Amino acid sequence: MMYFKSTTVSGLFDSTQRHFIIPVYQRAYSWETEQLDVFLNDLKEQILGGNNYFLGNILLETIIKDVEYEVIDGQQRLTTLMIFMRAMIDVLTSREKKEAIDVDLTLKKFIYLKAGGNIKLRPVEYDRACFDAVIIDGRDRYESATPSQERIIKAKAHFTRELSKLTTGTLLQVFDKLERTDITAIELQNKKDSALMFELQNNRGKDLTNMERLKSYFMYQMYVYSPEEETNSNIEYVSNVFKMMYLLINDLRTLTEDNVLNYHCQAYLKGYSYRKIEDIKEVLLSSADKIQWIKDFINELHTSFSNIKKMERSKLPYLKDLRKLSIPGFVYPFVVKGYKYFGEDEEALDQLYHILEIVVFRYRLINSRADLISRLNEILGAFKGNLEKLRLNFRDKFNEAWYWGDFRIKQYLDGYMYNSKVLSYLLWKYENSIQNRGYHIGSVKIKDEQIEHISPQTPTNGDAIESGYDTNNERKYDQVFLDEYLNCLGNLMLISPSHNASIGNKPFREKLESYLENPLLKQQAEIRSFVDPEFPNKWNMAAIDQRHSKIVDEFAVKKWSFDSIKISVPILS
Repeated sequence: MMYFKSTTVSGLFDSTQRHFIIPVYQRAYSWETEQLDVFLNDLKEQILGGNNYFLGNILLETIIKDVEYEVIDGQQRLTTLMIFMRAMIDVLTSREKKEAIDVDLTLKKFIYLKAGGNIKLRPVEYDRACFDAVIIDGRDRYESATPSQERIIKAKAHFTRELSKLTTGTLLQVFDKLERTDITAIELQNKKDSALMFELQNNRGKDLTNMERLKSYFMYQMYVYSPEEETNSNIEYVSNVFKMMYLLINDLRTLTEDNVLNYHCQAYLKGYSYRKIEDIKEVLLSSADKIQWIKDFINELHTSFSNIKKMERSKLPYLKDLRKLSIPGFVYPFVVKGYKYFGEDEEALDQLYHILEIVVFRYRLINSRADLISRLNEILGAFKGNLEKLRLNFRDKFNEAWYWGDFRIKQYLDGYMYNSKVLSYLLWKYENSIQNRGYHIGSVKIKDEQIEHISPQTPTNGDAIESGYDTNNERKYDQVFLDEYLNCLGNLMLISPSHNASIGNKPFREKLESYLENPLLKQQAEIRSFVDPEFPNKWNMAAIDQRHSKIVDEFAVKKWSFDSIKISVPILS
């Protein structure tokens, strides 16, 4: 049963007892400056017209008649309304000392913000402390802990700034127009009605996240397929699990709720071919027990959210390496499955991350437009927790595909590397490897490191290349050197920006002295070991070849080989 109540903004809030609660499974405050400006500009335009402004419909579930309501739809508008009221009251209050304000601002606070102990709007649980401090109590400072809290604070500041530009007369007109704005409250009596109406609203193209659409769809399916005596409890079940998920969503740092939903469905439903919630609907409708399927799905999804939160806080070594490489989306379904099989086993998880680090390094190095995802799909589907089998599947599939296989990796490492996406990462890993061989400078960090060409690039100002390099009589590089040596790994090195700027196109003798005087990195200090003793001031192709072989053949090819991984955890079938 539902009741339609046409009222105004003033009529909706003008009660000492009535208040509205936004359940935690609803989306937290999400309006940005663009939507705030539309809201304010609409109000200012209405002053010029004779018709009343219409704020739209809000869906409410009645908890206690005339007292407590949960907001099913319209939470963004109601929250914005409250923020706007606080900003309006603050601006008018600041002007009361200088001019007469023909409005009882204390009464307005009582109507729209707080009547005695009755706070008129309660946002999602994790934002209430912020909302109470900044909007209800009117404080100017609050340390935000979530993106939605930051938006609440920014929205108040934005409205305050924009309203301060208006004359007091215009402000009072806007205030009056807003109070008389029409709004329709649709009051629903139970979860069953709420689920039905919310799903109908979603089908009208509202701008919701896929998680919000999925929640309302599942609640509606519970309404359709549940025995009558179980309908409300099943809808409540979906609501409660989503409530737990939204508490986790609020803590996510790098991924959105829809990201996690996508990765979960890729891991368990349709592989990388999963694209939208219609794919979930397709699997659900083919199931024999739809009620149980929904319960199992949302519980597993909740587990995935919990595990992604753990991943974001994990400091496992190979996960940290993956972050340095920038984790592509195709990695996360493997992580979702990995947590399912390994739980809290950090050794197994880090070995999974080690395998994935090699995958991502090869992917970033090759940077091919070839279809990697279709090749990963079979590997993802076959992964049931057996890390040794996963390692072999990656090795064999990549070598079969050629693009990311061992031969192709060696070919790329031997080629033009100067603009490679993995160059700095590779050279830092090389630095770690040579420091661990009995020569250790300590924990070294270079801010905004740059790549040094030991044999310098040809000066753009027309100057000749300085002495000590493989140049012709005109002090220019020949084409072979330009094509095969200048930008290869043997001639590239990490260096600090200040050091790089100080040496530029200087003779090799001076460069070598600078490397030795301040060997911030071992790869700088070891340059001397590649120089021919008979030509101590010469950095030639032979020296580059020798250093290149050490970096590529003795280090990189071995490090990013799938055969370098030794699985030490028990093998799952």
